[in-house]
Amino acid sequence: MVEKCNKSWYTVCMHSFWRKATGLSLGLVGLSSLAAISTFTLTANNLAGLRGVEIRPFGDFSIDPGEKLMLTAEGDYVTYSMPLRGNWKITRGEDLGYFVEQQCDSAKTCTFQADNQGGDVTITVEASGHSNEAVIHIRRPEPAKIVENPFADSLPTWAGEPIVELRERGIIYGYDDGRYGPGDLLTRGQLITIFHRALVKMNLIAPRNDCATVYNDVPGGHYAYDAACVFRRNYWTDSLSSLGPNDPVTRGETASLINRVIGSALLDANNLRLGKVIADGPYFSDVPLSHQYFGDTAVTKATGIMTGNPDNTFDAGKTLNRAEAATIFWRIIKEVQERGVRGL
Repeated sequence: MVEKCNKSWYTVCMHSFWRKATGLSLGLVGLSSLAAISTFTLTANNLAGLRGVEIRPFGDFSIDPGEKLMLTAEGDYVTYSMPLRGNWKITRGEDLGYFVEQQCDSAKTCTFQADNQGGDVTITVEASGHSNEAVIHIRRPEPAKIVENPFADSLPTWAGEPIVELRERGIIYGYDDGRYGPGDLLTRGQLITIFHRALVKMNLIAPRNDCATVYNDVPGGHYAYDAACVFRRNYWTDSLSSLGPNDPVTRGETASLINRVIGSALLDANNLRLGKVIADGPYFSDVPLSHQYFGDTAVTKATGIMTGNPDNTFDAGKTLNRAEAATIFWRIIKEVQERGVRGL
């Protein structure tokens, strides 16, 4: 019910109104003060509950020459952890790299840039009276193996050995005009064909071509028919009516297929647990935890199959080229041989 004022008691009514308004204002001030005190108390409790600080990498502490590694200072508050501002320093190995940011004082994250030589770099962070030390291992660069190029076009130095070795194994071939086309974009049909040949050569699967119908766009006699048969039978590719063998395949799709086919076997061979690999992420600055290919790129990174770019990106949406494909499957073959993988 709304209270009304008449002329006879208007003044009294207004006094009552202002008393109520003043009381409301004081109440709001009191609530604001309480909120401020609560916020201060929570912050103080957080600091009081800080047990230590840890340097967490986006990925792992082993990187390649020229690669970047983002580091985060995480505070341990008993029941949870959260990023914490800290002062960062390179205490050993200053000649092997530097911080990308001009100032890493009072920063939650700091990015280390490795130079083009190998060695160990010690990083220290100090925050709220706690400190932590971590060692970044920069792999020593290995000189590219000199190979005899059997193709009419030139091959990139970093991919020469993988391309030549996979050709000798009968896993990849060039074009009819004698070129390999290392920069040419890879298609879905080419990807599963190379993958299928590699698996057969490693005796991880048996060849089979007993499919009545595979995909509408991969008829009998198609170069990718056998691969499409095996991959669909094992649910490695989807069960849609078409494969799209001429569609370009992205790096993210490639990581997803590798993880689906051989990811579990590679993790087991490296004594890695999937849960731990996922928990240690994210590994790339452009593949957050919510990314559709986060799990796939985490597995291929942890097993050394697809390590990303020197700037700590993965480029999941970028189309794979033929030189990259050869390098990826060359790494898979080396992992299988060196780790003794016997089955999928």
